Amino acid sequence: MDKEIYRAFLDDLTRILYVAAGFLLILSLVIRIINAVKVASIKDYKGKYDYLRTRENKMVWYSLLAFSIAVFLILNTFEKETVLISEWWFVIRMFIALCIATLIGYVGYLILKFYNPGRIQKKLDKWRYMPRISSAGNEMKLLSEAEEDVYLDEGMQAEENIFSVDYDVWVDEKTKEIKIEKYHGYLEVLKCGTCTFQTLKLREEEIIKPATETEDGELLKHYECTYCHSKRTTKHKIGKLLKSEKDFKLPIDYILKGERKVKSIMVEIISSKGERSEFYFQNKEDAARFLAEFEYDKSPVEE
Repeated sequence: MDKEIYRAFLDDLTRILYVAAGFLLILSLVIRIINAVKVASIKDYKGKYDYLRTRENKMVWYSLLAFSIAVFLILNTFEKETVLISEWWFVIRMFIALCIATLIGYVGYLILKFYNPGRIQKKLDKWRYMPRISSAGNEMKLLSEAEEDVYLDEGMQAEENIFSVDYDVWVDEKTKEIKIEKYHGYLEVLKCGTCTFQTLKLREEEIIKPATETEDGELLKHYECTYCHSKRTTKHKIGKLLKSEKDFKLPIDYILKGERKVKSIMVEIISSKGERSEFYFQNKEDAARFLAEFEYDKSPVEE
């Protein structure tokens, strides 16, 4: 490429990159401001709680993503004189910029995954237990688990009993005004199509067609609502039997429900002689890599 044409190209590209990077930096800041303004504008404490639980992490991630791309663009304006020497330096600069921007994004992702949930949980606890004010202007009292059952119907109590939903009951002791707020519980439970409460639990699994090395099997899952006792059955596929241990791998779409609350994953290996070995991992990716490389004869033996 002609040096003058190449220089003109770099000059034009630098100006475009500065403008684009500036726009992304402003966008990153605006996203954070919008998020803060949105939280501040929600007057209801339960509304603040719901927004933070569903949107906070996403907004922070969008802001971080815009910032990372801006860094990538800005780094591609550095060392212009060096890049003028050869087109290869242009490629090298772009590669280095991509590595640095990716590193920033990955560190941000780790922060969001492991640190931010704890920070958000503190905010959630703050808004959940902030004293409510009744329509008469009086401070309301949060009832204990034993006291609140009087104000919950049987369906609500059934949801609490299986930990699918948690209800908070606030009472104005002067006017007797009641406010009931609904929160997600500790366990994943299905919603019953009959009574509409989240009380549908798995009661039994039945294999109607065993899997073989050549054909998938079939499994029936029987559900029953703990409140209205209606029943539901669903059919599921059972994967083919593995011909050898080397065929085993975790599916790529496998997701642990409530993964951010999982502290660790334990893999227990039991040999044909009944010997057991336990291995602990921080996430499913590490567990999958371990299983892909595992050889029992080379595994550490517990004392």
